[in-house]
Amino acid sequence: MFNDIKEALDYIESKRVKRTFEQFQEIVTKYSFNVKQKNMIHIAGTNGKGSTVNFIKEILMKHGYTVGTFTSPYMIVHNDRICVNGNMISDDKLLKIINELEDIIKKENLSMFEIDVLIMLRYFDELDLDYRIIETGIGGLCDKTNVIDSICSVITNIGYDHQFMLGNSLDEIARHKAGIIKSRKPCFTTESNKEIVDIFKEVCKTNDSQLYVCDVKEVNYPYVFNCLSNEYVLKTGGSYQVKNVVLAINVCNYLIDLDKELVQQAIDCFNWPGRFEKFGSIYLDGAHNVDGILALKKTIKDQKLEDIVIVFSALSDKDVCEMKALLIEYPLIQVSFDDERLNSDDINYKDILNKLIGNYKNIVVTGSLHFISEVRKYLKENPKIR
Repeated sequence: MFNDIKEALDYIESKRVKRTFEQFQEIVTKYSFNVKQKNMIHIAGTNGKGSTVNFIKEILMKHGYTVGTFTSPYMIVHNDRICVNGNMISDDKLLKIINELEDIIKKENLSMFEIDVLIMLRYFDELDLDYRIIETGIGGLCDKTNVIDSICSVITNIGYDHQFMLGNSLDEIARHKAGIIKSRKPCFTTESNKEIVDIFKEVCKTNDSQLYVCDVKEVNYPYVFNCLSNEYVLKTGGSYQVKNVVLAINVCNYLIDLDKELVQQAIDCFNWPGRFEKFGSIYLDGAHNVDGILALKKTIKDQKLEDIVIVFSALSDKDVCEMKALLIEYPLIQVSFDDERLNSDDINYKDILNKLIGNYKNIVVTGSLHFISEVRKYLKENPKIR
């Protein structure tokens, strides 16, 4: 038994076990975890998953529904992966569930993500939720969240990321993501690449499922856009969030009867940490692959930011050289933070941020969600560094 939440999380976060999806599915079945809970929505994609989860949650909440969300990685503390109506699971409740599952965790030698999935399933099963929105970790077909029986699938987009697990071609990656599509349950996407959409159509046809391809027109700042014959405005976040909110509106329109004013209120409430989030002169953006950097560049240009410096740190399993090359028009400083997959570098981000404040109008910090999480925590603890 774990005596406190720190002890429990230290143990969980140390678990790096490799196991196939089929093996994990057997464990879930063996211990009778409920994977057929009411109204589960499954979300995959290369970028925008967390934001789309958040938009769907806000829209459903504004219409009076109670919503559970499961996202990764965590941005502030481990608990924020599992939330109800935006409120993360408490330390006491998290510790209680971990202790309830301790025998299973140790006997089956579960990984951190597998443990989190089981905690989520147990927690959500105890609550009277109207909807449960589940974000994949990596991919879809073999992702440990794919044990759930969802009422609809959502795929944001397809790009190059996690090739070591998903394959080196967009075709292979798309088929992995499409693995969340369930029999006779609809799938929604904003993907515009015809070849990839054709793969989704093929998988949907095999599963006797309807595919909804949500068209998104390019818009410039301020972001005024049309969706389902209504006009909306997105006042915060990057340009890339327009795709995510359009996708969310289409999903919610399938689930419930929408009120335009409530949808706009939900959009106005949108706040997703680390997604073009502003702290004084510092912007934090979790772009962690080539597509993410391209989207960040468009946002910088749309919002006409000037006198910019990029503070960059990416994990070694990313296409670091291409990501940096895309940012070549801006001064760029590569820094370090605490992660075992980090490209080795001697410059500490804290020293750099302290030196840059006041010397540039805009400091854009990017390259990794893990990096952004650490910088965000540092800025919260040191409000003078803005």
